Order: sequence, then structure tokens, then C-alpha cells
Amino acid sequence: MRGTEPGNIHRTIANAPNLLRRFVDLANELRNGTQLDPRLRELALLTVGRLTGAEYEFVHHWNMALRLGARREQLEQLSHFESSAEFNEDERAVMRYASEATSNVKVSDTTFEALRRFLDNRRIMELVMNVAIYNAVARIIVPCAVELEPGARKN
Repeated sequence: MRGTEPGNIHRTIANAPNLLRRFVDLANELRNGTQLDPRLRELALLTVGRLTGAEYEFVHHWNMALRLGARREQLEQLSHFESSAEFNEDERAVMRYASEATSNVKVSDTTFEALRRFLDNRRIMELVMNVAIYNAVARIIVPCAVELEPGARKN
């Protein structure tokens, strides 16, 4: 984060400095140290943010998804991913996983089999970790009422 102001999520977690250091390390590893397609990761995280009502998470990951090549038309169909022609089967499988893990915790065998068709075990675990950690992030953002930074909005 050299040269940038810390985000409000970081300011909130900084109330426990030891946890902030580990949170930043884990978030950086999930973003920069994995082999999962970053666009698929962002579709999963947008699904988590949408379902949990975590506006802060949703807006920041919306913009990141656009930077990574997601199309605006696609993002506008997130709530209809199962039926929208904007998504392919791999994208649907990732979003279905994120949806089930967020809403039910338990994920169906059918959903896991859909992931196994195109992801190896490492990439599946990277998806699992991203969805789990960003569900935890949503459970910080929402109860702590973390607000968007001034000027932050969906692009």
C-alpha cells in the first residue's frame, strides 16, 4: 500500500494492529500469490458481497473486476448469473459455489463436480479460501458499518 492511503476496512481492523498485519498479508497472498484466474476470483467475491449486503466489498471488487477484464454488461447481471447469457458454464460454477458457500455454508456435490471439470485441487482450494475469507470480511464490514471512502463508487 506504499503511496496510497489505507482503506476504511484497514482503518477499522487497525484497532487490533496484530490482526491487521495478518489480514493484509493474507489478502495480498489471495490476490497476488494464487493461480486461480483473477476474473473468476472477482466474480466469486462479488457474489459474496452481493449476498451479504457488504456494499464496501461489492463496490471495490466491482471496480477490480472491470480492471481485470469483466464486462459491465456481465456485472449488471450478477443476480441472474444462472440464467444470463453473459456468463459461461465455468463462471456460473464459480458463482454457484460462492452463492452456496455464502448462503448455506454446505456446498452441493453437483457444484463441486462442476468446479472439478475445469479447476485442479489447488485452484479449487484458492477459490474456497477466497470465498471463506471474504465472507469473514463481509462480517467485519457490515456489523462495523465500514463506509466507502469519499469518492469511492462503482465505475
